Amino acid sequence: MNSKTFKFFIVEGLKSFFKNGLLSAASVITVSLSLILFGVYVLFSMNLNYAAMQIETNYEIQIFIDENADSSLIGQIELGLGEIENINTITFVAKGQALKQWIDSMADNIEALEGLEDDNPLRDSFRITFKNLQYADETLSEIKAIQGVSYIKNNKDVVDKLVDITDKIKKSSFYFMLFFAVISIFIISNSIRITVFARRREVNIMKFVGATDWFIRLPFMIEGIIIGIVGAIISAIIVSSAYGYFLSTTGVLIETTVKLLKTGQVTRILIAYLAGGGIVLGALGSSLSLRKHLYV
Repeated sequence: MNSKTFKFFIVEGLKSFFKNGLLSAASVITVSLSLILFGVYVLFSMNLNYAAMQIETNYEIQIFIDENADSSLIGQIELGLGEIENINTITFVAKGQALKQWIDSMADNIEALEGLEDDNPLRDSFRITFKNLQYADETLSEIKAIQGVSYIKNNKDVVDKLVDITDKIKKSSFYFMLFFAVISIFIISNSIRITVFARRREVNIMKFVGATDWFIRLPFMIEGIIIGIVGAIISAIIVSSAYGYFLSTTGVLIETTVKLLKTGQVTRILIAYLAGGGIVLGALGSSLSLRKHLYV
């Protein structure tokens, strides 16, 4: 296809878009509504994955050191932990610090802890977080092999549940996006079918005089792409504005538990999803809506 032919198709697609004013506007509105729903789910899915990542990286296990370990051995243990790839953060907790935290948490029953300052029963320990909970078992095996590690306080059931939850979130995100894509194709196809139906006689005449299917199809596909792009622009503005408002109101309450992605962090990804979705679905929807009119 040379540049003149391509330019012809672009011009024909634009002419058709503006010529069918009300029908094009109706299609754009329908596409925008569909992409708004898709955009909302994209944001929801991104924040779910972000929250799951926070849960993974913030989950702590406690590694207790042999009570006879000296400062040199403690330093070696810390170096050993630092060499394990799946460990994200390492925090040393001296037994004196641990006792103070325990006493502070038992302020209402301080009498029960009297005298422990002179005979501290606690041990020095390290608190660590993982980069990926899926490799928790392998990481724990590496930690146990380090000399001077006495035992590990680890709630494996919690780890397994967190891994299961994050896996389900990621899988459900994919299936929901697929579901919304199918709905978008259906809506766009039916919207453009109205335009195609209004011009069915023109399509039939072009077919009878020998025009190829692609020569007939391309202007409609370009029109569908234009509808998709315009719908994507409108939906991106609406969704990003609504998300910004959500963050400044309800989002403030949610962030007391988990952090949400900021508007600047999602805008580019959201625009890419909506623009890509609008172009692909617009072209596909228009192509499908024209199919039966090409068989004459």
